Amino acid sequence: MPLVNSFYLSKKKGKEVYLNPEIDGDKIIWRVVQGNDCKREGTVNRNGAKCIFCGSDVKLDHIRKEGKAGRLGSEMIAIVAESKSGRVYLPPNSEHIAAANVDKPDDFPDGELCGKAREISLYGLNNFYDLFTNRQLTALTTFSNLIPEIQEQVQADGGSKEYADAIAVYMAFLIDQLANHTSAVCGWHATNEQLRNTFSLQAIPMVWNFAECNVFSNSTGSYENLYERMCKGFQSFLGNICSGEVYRMNAVEDNGLRNVVVSTDPPYYDNICYADLSDFFYVWLRKNLHEIYPEIFALMQTPKNPELIATPYRHGGSKAAAKKFFEDGMIKVCKNLFKYAHNDFPVTIYYAFKQKESEEGGEASSGWETMLNAIIKSGFQITGTFPMRTEMSSRSLAVNSNALASSIIIVCRKRVAENKVCGRKEFLRELKRELENSIEKLQAANIAPVDMAQSAIGPGMSVYSRYENILDAEGNVLTVRDALKIINHALDEYLNGQGENLDAATQFCTDLYTQKAFNEISFGEADILARAKNISIDWLKEIGAVKSEKGRVRLTDRDELKLYDENKNLVPSQIRHLEKINCAWLWVQSLTEILNRGGWEDCAIALKNFSGNGETLKNLAYRLYNISEKRNRAKEGTVYNNLVTSWQDIMTRRAEILQNFVEQGTLGF
Repeated sequence: MPLVNSFYLSKKKGKEVYLNPEIDGDKIIWRVVQGNDCKREGTVNRNGAKCIFCGSDVKLDHIRKEGKAGRLGSEMIAIVAESKSGRVYLPPNSEHIAAANVDKPDDFPDGELCGKAREISLYGLNNFYDLFTNRQLTALTTFSNLIPEIQEQVQADGGSKEYADAIAVYMAFLIDQLANHTSAVCGWHATNEQLRNTFSLQAIPMVWNFAECNVFSNSTGSYENLYERMCKGFQSFLGNICSGEVYRMNAVEDNGLRNVVVSTDPPYYDNICYADLSDFFYVWLRKNLHEIYPEIFALMQTPKNPELIATPYRHGGSKAAAKKFFEDGMIKVCKNLFKYAHNDFPVTIYYAFKQKESEEGGEASSGWETMLNAIIKSGFQITGTFPMRTEMSSRSLAVNSNALASSIIIVCRKRVAENKVCGRKEFLRELKRELENSIEKLQAANIAPVDMAQSAIGPGMSVYSRYENILDAEGNVLTVRDALKIINHALDEYLNGQGENLDAATQFCTDLYTQKAFNEISFGEADILARAKNISIDWLKEIGAVKSEKGRVRLTDRDELKLYDENKNLVPSQIRHLEKINCAWLWVQSLTEILNRGGWEDCAIALKNFSGNGETLKNLAYRLYNISEKRNRAKEGTVYNNLVTSWQDIMTRRAEILQNFVEQGTLGF
């Protein structure tokens, strides 16, 4: 029973290719078909599988039991080859299959998966060697076994032992990258026509149809490709030679540094278990470098318990104990940073943590709470936060999700000694004044909506951290968690307040979207909502904002707006309709659809004669993203996030079009 999550091999526009499995008795013949009319869905997803022979449903629990019993295997289903015109997709033949059928080598490194890395063991993959095919293990161990020969050759050619050892280190790095791109959990990216590496996510995921790279090709993931990439990295240093010193120390302990510039990227609470995942690379490094650095590679696997993360499984399953371990450790680290930091320079802390917990009184985040607590208790004042684009939009985590687009830089300075205590009312007044101004600047700078909540923490906590304590009328201390709730609430109020001056149709559509998204509502309920805005459902239907029939009303889906004709060109009459009614809701919905189908250029063309305020449309997209985030509509939120992050490019292109546009005159007859 083949477990395939998608039969598409290529989704590149105009070059679509898919597999059509033909049943032949108890066998499957894999046919490669050109086109984008694949009728089959994948046979497996997060809920389970469907038998391709009889159509029976199979529960995921059964698949996992079969895996643990050693009855999960692999079968070659396609070949991706290189040609002068691009990728070529072929069905496998007996020669291809025989070439992959090799024995496991004798001297591969091994170790048991643990912690975060062990989640894949639900399918019976318990050891590192389980993550590779026999052919992949053979290739990796062969490259590894050549390193001592390279060292001997370097010295035979007159190089010193130290130089030979340095070459061995770089070769070991290269083999680690080869392992990252040469495992049985490397997925296939059909849109880009390339494989994903093992760590396209911060975990070792189960991958059903995986891609096995030919290490001797010139394609992504091959030895040649990774070698060239490593050399480019070295070459980038050549024009900027400088000396430095690197130390390996425990951050919880005082290492004696004083009056230095501090910039750090701390662990993200419970988000990534680095020690568990790093074993994937460590076992290969140990095999290749143990003889050179026996003290570094003395352990069979990396130490786990000292790692400063809030992982419950290392604390008997207790979240409270894990949180206390993280917070106590971070306070010690931040107190050390306070000692090290130069008074004349800010401390910068990179943090890319997105998590919220809803509870009575608002929304907060344990990850942010513990980090901010540690910073403030150590004597720092947070003077600001800046989003810095560090994440690739094409990474697996970002595809169809609202993963952070940026890291947030927390900027700190040592708190002024006289700022002791502040009253709650005074704090709220300062917060409202400064936070609104900061959010306005962030929006003007086109900060991605997905990053807004994290970015707003800085201005809010800047006010909070000016004082050692903030007290209410009864003398109770306002905690960091309470402050985070207040900041999140203030952000919501600000974004919702931007809708007060919107046209009535947009106000109606936004309210209906908040309640029901694009789902139906009874005519009576919709009519009450419309009358409150002094408009009618019939008029909303006439302008194309809603669909209404048989006593039910819903918002018009974006693909129902008829923005493109059969030749994939913008429909001029529909754009003129948007210009005439000038409804912000319809503009935003239309632009998200145009951006998805035609990109910046078509958006700029559509907006060429737009007479309204562009900032109104951008701010509405911010608000709709915020609603989507609150209502757990990740896919919806993504389209609004994409529009905001593309807004500057769209408006720049619009300005260029207007500058070059000359209206045609008439002869005057």
